[in-house]
Amino acid sequence: MADHSTREEAIIAAAIDLAATKGVFGVTTAALARRLEFTEAALYRYFPGKSAIMAAALRQQSERLFATMLLELMPDAVQHGQESRAQLERHLQRFASHNGLLLELLLSAAGGRDEGLQEVGGEVLQGYGQRITEYFRQLQHLGLIDRCPDALELSRLWVCQLFGGFVRCRLIREPWDPVHQPGFQAFAAYLRPPDTVAAT
Repeated sequence: MADHSTREEAIIAAAIDLAATKGVFGVTTAALARRLEFTEAALYRYFPGKSAIMAAALRQQSERLFATMLLELMPDAVQHGQESRAQLERHLQRFASHNGLLLELLLSAAGGRDEGLQEVGGEVLQGYGQRITEYFRQLQHLGLIDRCPDALELSRLWVCQLFGGFVRCRLIREPWDPVHQPGFQAFAAYLRPPDTVAAT
């Protein structure tokens, strides 16, 4: 780990690993320093504090999610027999990786007091909202999803069922499987199989 960016990447990777196993609140600068085998003071050469590390972890996790959205959420593929439900199920499984870490990071950003982390959380949520709204808009244009409510309202419902199911399972200490949550099952009722589109 000779150069600055390599050490930053190692710190972010260690934070993600710790957060996935111990939760976001289990990530401390002391725990990170132990895992990376250097002093806490050394961490501050790369990040001003834990919130900045968590913001970097949130950015990295969201960038990965956005990259997979380009590959997995393709309305045109639905026209060729692929189910939009199958696309959304695969997409939901991305959120389940690392024990729902991306959602936990977003909730931590929303509930925390650090303005920098809140700002990153807001940017991530806004970027995700724009992408998923555009996906629903394209599905509506192709007649693969009901036009009412509109794509923006659908994206808000989508985000609510995603976060709501996650929080519910965490609070009652139940395993979180986003595809089998009642919110997704209700949401899936808006979707139309591709073979019904030609008939309409």
